Amino acid sequence: MLASLVGIGLLWGVTNPFIRLGSQGTARIKGKSPGHYPLIELKFWIPFLLNQCASVLYALTLQNCSITTAVPIANSLNFLFTAITGNLLGEKAVGRKIILGAALVCLGSMVIVLDQKPNNSFGISTLLIGE
Repeated sequence: MLASLVGIGLLWGVTNPFIRLGSQGTARIKGKSPGHYPLIELKFWIPFLLNQCASVLYALTLQNCSITTAVPIANSLNFLFTAITGNLLGEKAVGRKIILGAALVCLGSMVIVLDQKPNNSFGISTLLIGE
């Protein structure tokens, strides 16, 4: 379950900047329906289709795991991998705030995973909330 959520977050996060890059220039297509966007624009369609494959995998993963675990892990890793990939593509320099945010995202995801362990008699939520 955890591996599939990391894979989903990775696939969503890596494809987002490529979708953004591939869709540049679509504003020039005025007065035409979205269906007229050229199918030959592979720089848009390949990342888009990979992104949609991750969405299908996410729906399948939700059948076997808790939504309270899946949503924060997949979405936070999506954010993290989008920031890293965007930086590698030269979109925006990663500053201290982004690095701190990424570290907190990883820490929060780790807390969620540790708290969901079935044999965890003294969960992290007990420590944080005091239940």
